[in-house]
Amino acid sequence: MGKYSRADLLKEELSLIGSSDFFGRFLQKVNKTSSVLLTIEVPLNLYLRAEVFCEDIHELAEMPFVQNDLINLLYNDFLTYAKKNPDPRALFRLLTSLDQQAGKNTRLEKKGESVFKLSHKDVHQEMKTMQLRMRRKFALRGEVLLADMEEVQPKHGYTLERVFELLYIDFIDKFRKGDNAAAIKNILALLED
Repeated sequence: MGKYSRADLLKEELSLIGSSDFFGRFLQKVNKTSSVLLTIEVPLNLYLRAEVFCEDIHELAEMPFVQNDLINLLYNDFLTYAKKNPDPRALFRLLTSLDQQAGKNTRLEKKGESVFKLSHKDVHQEMKTMQLRMRRKFALRGEVLLADMEEVQPKHGYTLERVFELLYIDFIDKFRKGDNAAAIKNILALLED
């Protein structure tokens, strides 16, 4: 079995399952309610754009909203997608698609009088390191999904941190380009619930 995050929650959880001693059972209960700290890296320009986005949400909702909240919302959406589509192959295709778009400039190039081709150009960007705090049980759920993917796509190489990076980059890049105009409205509706 692979390691699906730097925290390696799956390995820890498997070692505690079936523990018959008091300390093992106690530790398992505490782990379910604890949080975990993960480190991700995102392009600096997108980090700045996300910071402005979060400030807009904060002002419109009149409640605190930081980048950690944004990433948790994106990740919850990803988990909901995985619940509705419990196919590890579909999940792998989604991550692969996001991975192919991440960190690339996309543009239409004219190849003829009426023929255009979508081209992707790698962009080397300065990165920003972020600390992400989330509930341990949700992080563990992501590791389980990545372990399921390993069954159909051995050595896929995805980690929980990479999933967060891909979701973040995809969301902010689409928002920045105007492809996700309803994002603020949707997040405000979620925060009202």
